[in-house]
Amino acid sequence: MLLECNALLKDKDAFYEEFISKHTTVIELHHDSRVQKILDYYAQIFEILTAPFQSETLIQKFEVLTEYKVSMEIPFAVMMNEVSWIKSKIVFNNIQANKNSHIIKLLNLFETLENSIARIYLLHYLKRLTSKNNIRRNSLSDLSEKNLIVHYEAHLIWLSNLAEHIKTKDKSKFPELNHTLCAFGKWLHGDGKKTIQNNSKYKNLYAIHEKLHYYAQHIYDMIEDEEYKILITYLEKCEIISLDIGTELFLLDQIMINKRIVKDSLTGSLNRHALADLFESQYELALATNSRFTLAMCDLDNFKDVNDTYGHLAGDQVLQLFVKIVKKHIRSSDMIIRYGGEEFVIMLPTIDKKKGFFILDNIREEFAQTELLYHEQIIKTTVSMGMMDIEPEKLFNKGFTDEYLMIVDKNLYMAKEDGRNRIKVY
Repeated sequence: MLLECNALLKDKDAFYEEFISKHTTVIELHHDSRVQKILDYYAQIFEILTAPFQSETLIQKFEVLTEYKVSMEIPFAVMMNEVSWIKSKIVFNNIQANKNSHIIKLLNLFETLENSIARIYLLHYLKRLTSKNNIRRNSLSDLSEKNLIVHYEAHLIWLSNLAEHIKTKDKSKFPELNHTLCAFGKWLHGDGKKTIQNNSKYKNLYAIHEKLHYYAQHIYDMIEDEEYKILITYLEKCEIISLDIGTELFLLDQIMINKRIVKDSLTGSLNRHALADLFESQYELALATNSRFTLAMCDLDNFKDVNDTYGHLAGDQVLQLFVKIVKKHIRSSDMIIRYGGEEFVIMLPTIDKKKGFFILDNIREEFAQTELLYHEQIIKTTVSMGMMDIEPEKLFNKGFTDEYLMIVDKNLYMAKEDGRNRIKVY
């Protein structure tokens, strides 16, 4: 059956230019060097729409374009917004032209088209999710110390099984839907309740895990209906919640590790000897939970002058004051490590650059404003910092620790050169 949209497209050039002006910017943010090929696809699509056409012709052209956009990693929402804009314009212009008999046919066409696009995105999403989960599991297997995070691996396996059964539409051996009976759920409702002593954190884990299985149940109920747009939405929610579970366990693990590590006898900060292992664990866990973390190198300004003027005991108290202020602003899962002398390394799990800067700047500001009274003399100094946030994309390499420390150390040097008492961000 032939369809017509020519009531809309008597001024097809203006329609095409309006579309391009609204949507090309989003495309350019991803791969501007390949925009022309996408424009060529849309030019062909608009040519189809200007004459009577078979619905299959339009759908096939969009499917080819969708495969190309998937290869460019352009998000599903971007693609759907473009299609939705074309649909709304076509339907609106048909209403204005009193082509009411076309409207239902066109709406049915675009519903089929959107679902076809969603099917392609879903298949690629399932493949990508399985690949990501394999990387996440590999990063966990490389950890030298596993505490609670080992239970996260069970849900990565569960999530990969969920993806596989969505692809095959096999309901006969579907992953466990009861949140109390999956491998993680059994632990959480048994030994996990005794192990996680923070009641609010336990309640949060319980709630998000229950919600994860709620969305999985919806997937099970509709897996044969081929409602691909909705399946994508539910699967995205499952992946996000699974990562949240990993993040919660990660932070609980870090608290346990921090308690175990030998402390610097003067300041109570973590000992430098643990830095390499801590950074490796931090990197691997961030990779496994798809999160970022903040790394900073700190150096107390003019510290030699403090020692020379007031003596080394006064300098010791300044170091203790700095660590005390840092601990006031960070969580028990965060890390401050004495790197040497008056230098410290700070690591903030699951904290991105913007939030990391906010935390570190509050530390810097409070330290600059705090006076230390030492033998009736007031001592004030400041701290300079170099920082960056790290988003792991590949498995850990032993050289990464020195590489990233070199970057923040360079930023620290720039902060010193620019006048001290400031933070330089990579």
